[in-house]
Amino acid sequence: FRKAYEEAGCTGKDIDWFGIYDCYPICFVRGLEAAGLCAQGEGGEYVEAMYKKLVQSGNLSCDEIPINTHGGLLGFGAPWEAPALFSVVEACDQLTGRVQGEQQLSYCNSAVVYGNGGIFSASAVAVLEQKD
Repeated sequence: FRKAYEEAGCTGKDIDWFGIYDCYPICFVRGLEAAGLCAQGEGGEYVEAMYKKLVQSGNLSCDEIPINTHGGLLGFGAPWEAPALFSVVEACDQLTGRVQGEQQLSYCNSAVVYGNGGIFSASAVAVLEQKD
């Protein structure tokens, strides 16, 4: 993430939508940390805090947790090496306002997509932005 953010001239705080590869819980947690949504070693606590907020309120909007609004791998499975492409499609749809219903963020001008292969042996990060 660091190199992609540097090349794009941004940080995780500048990103509106996150497509985090979630093949296993630890991959998702480490992806949250690497994306800058929380500090290193605090990804589990971040997920737990979001879960507690959901339980207390009964609902979380995609604006409150703009991560994998397409459902992640639980939503569409893992068709070999294509899962990151689903995130690229969702990112483009979020950026252009083409997502249907509550899944659409109220504001999305930037997105990041992360995918990995092997056991953290190969990774790719794309930073996308909607230009006016």
